[in-house]
Amino acid sequence: MRAVRRIAAATFLALLLSSCASQKQTVAADTADLPSSALAEQLRERDRRITSMTGNGSIAFESNEAAGSAFFELSLKKPDSLLISFEGPFGIGAGFLFLCREKFVMYNSLDNRVITGAPTPRAIHGVIPVDLTLDQIMGAFTGGFPLPGGAPEGYTVEEGRFRLDYIRGGRRHTYWVDPSSDLVLRYEVSDSTGNPLFEAVASRMLEQDGISAPGRITLSVPPNGQYLTIYYSSLQLNAQKLSFDYAVPANARTTIR
Repeated sequence: MRAVRRIAAATFLALLLSSCASQKQTVAADTADLPSSALAEQLRERDRRITSMTGNGSIAFESNEAAGSAFFELSLKKPDSLLISFEGPFGIGAGFLFLCREKFVMYNSLDNRVITGAPTPRAIHGVIPVDLTLDQIMGAFTGGFPLPGGAPEGYTVEEGRFRLDYIRGGRRHTYWVDPSSDLVLRYEVSDSTGNPLFEAVASRMLEQDGISAPGRITLSVPPNGQYLTIYYSSLQLNAQKLSFDYAVPANARTTIR
């Protein structure tokens, strides 16, 4: 039970997707031909082109306290509506998470408990073992890791990818961007001494309607020994038919954060 609760709580972190599968032509990274401001605009344009999505897949979670896996289905509409349903072995429903600008609702069917409240960073942290804001969660599922405003402190090419380094709030934010897909393939946050605090790695790149998206995303929080891997087995970008309906049993135990 604890493992499933951990999985359901951790799932919001997550990131994206994918389905179909054509490959884009390889593009060489060259900072002389593409200023950092132009690259940032290309990433923003890709993000703007995704307005909604549906999909399903599996998720695996590991921490110092628990580990487990589950299947999930999701509906997402930007900028701030997300519903994820979880399913355990043999089709057993495990619960759901609903998240929007005004509230979040997480229901665990195994112990018939619902947790609800306003989606403040502190409340979200109570059910997700990583410090993420609502916007960061939505961005993760759509494959968007927006660059900070302003010019980067460093802009280079590393192993065929654009690397951008920003110093914000005493922390270094580093992005590795694939020039062929305009996707952030790796995003790392480290403290002032260089110790990693958070890392996201995207892989298994696919393309749908001219938009690239990763089918596998791994998130890690090294200081807490937490790892989350999401696999998307199917995905529909800019889906037209979305459902955010959910039901909580009347006898469910309720916790308000």
